[in-house]
Amino acid sequence: MVSLYTSIILIVGLVAPIIAQSCSDNGAAGTCKDASTCTGRTVSGLCPGASNIKCCIATAASAGSSAGLCGGYTGAIVSSIAGNDNVMYSVVKIKAEHLTTPSSASLAPTASDNTMTTSTACAFDTMATAAKNAGVSVKISSGFRTIARQEYFWNCYQTKSCNNGNLAARPGSSNHGKGIALDINTDCGGQTGAKPNCGGSAVYQWLYNNAHNYGFTRTVQSEPWHWEFRGIGVARATFA
Repeated sequence: MVSLYTSIILIVGLVAPIIAQSCSDNGAAGTCKDASTCTGRTVSGLCPGASNIKCCIATAASAGSSAGLCGGYTGAIVSSIAGNDNVMYSVVKIKAEHLTTPSSASLAPTASDNTMTTSTACAFDTMATAAKNAGVSVKISSGFRTIARQEYFWNCYQTKSCNNGNLAARPGSSNHGKGIALDINTDCGGQTGAKPNCGGSAVYQWLYNNAHNYGFTRTVQSEPWHWEFRGIGVARATFA
């Protein structure tokens, strides 16, 4: 027969809150959690349970003014996010005015590709300002991408069950995961030939004539919207 005291203990045990297990890596404290919800860096082999439960190490943010940012991103908060090969990249949230969907600026980087590396942010802000002064609105639909999000897009591409089954790079191979790639609102479809059919896109034409002066160039022939920051002096793509 179970005593009243034992019953109380059992009930308390059932309703007690589950406390996330702590973990540490090289002296840095973290919490065991689903890797897809971690906005810092993850470390395998430190937590019990399924393989997706990893030690999440939150990385402290710093002031953007000390990170070499410029223009509209001066003073922005800089955070570290893991990209390809679990390399940590310093990123800032893309300003709402620079996004094709401004409301996504408020989402977490695990839910939207709404960040870009500090060097890319400075260069893009300078380029977007020049374009705006010329009457052209250059905006970003996708910036830095976490491995978890790349895995989602890759799965959609393989199964054709989500994201319209759009083409996606294998996780770890996309330059979105290196922080140098941006998908921009060229709005002229894909490219099937030696040159794109983008004569009617003011954004594409402006980028074709000017983007390389700010360090941006095309790198994927089939995607006129995909531009990468390679540094001042980069050559215009032969298929642009």
